[in-house]
Amino acid sequence: MTVLLGSDAFSPFRMETLKDAIAKADPSVGYIDIDAKWTYALEPEEGAAIEPAELERAASLLNANGPLDDVDFFVFPRKGTISPWSSKATDIFRNCGLASIARVERGIRYRVSPALPEAAFAALFDRMTEGVYADISDIFEEGSPRPGRTYDVLSKGVEAVREANEEIGLAISEQEMQYLADSFAKAGRNPTDTELVMFAQVNSEHCRHKIFGAEFVIGGKRQRNSL
Repeated sequence: MTVLLGSDAFSPFRMETLKDAIAKADPSVGYIDIDAKWTYALEPEEGAAIEPAELERAASLLNANGPLDDVDFFVFPRKGTISPWSSKATDIFRNCGLASIARVERGIRYRVSPALPEAAFAALFDRMTEGVYADISDIFEEGSPRPGRTYDVLSKGVEAVREANEEIGLAISEQEMQYLADSFAKAGRNPTDTELVMFAQVNSEHCRHKIFGAEFVIGGKRQRNSL
């Protein structure tokens, strides 16, 4: 695998926004210096090496200006997954004739001073799709699927759903957690992690605007139904 360092991952405005988010995630964090740069991992075709000319062209396409430097940690798409960015960028590479590169993935290289407390990392990545890694040498490895698990709603009640919400990062409300606990208790069985993730996705704001508050006012008269 070849790793290339790219340009700054955040504009000055977005960097200040990021620092504010870190301070909210952990109020104990004071002044902090952050260097965040796009980082690109290139996987060669199996049994081959990336051709120097193709590596140079890839660096040009990615606006990557050199090899990796000192690193505190990376934020990359979860290992074992393929991000939408990777799918599109890999297609572009193929259309540009970069035949020796099987796949390209993008993440962020961070250098932070002083070191961040664990709670502050919540501001830096999306737990549903990304991970924080000290090493990305195995970013393209495809491990064996892990067995699923169930959450013991029948014994723990809504507390089991709260546990799942924290561990998996479901981002569901307390009302939704209670609904799930009641529904599975009524069904007489415990939910699987797959079922809880699917509920969180299907019931999210992306799919169902459950907090959409608009009203229809037609001819000066408020309508009973709305979006």
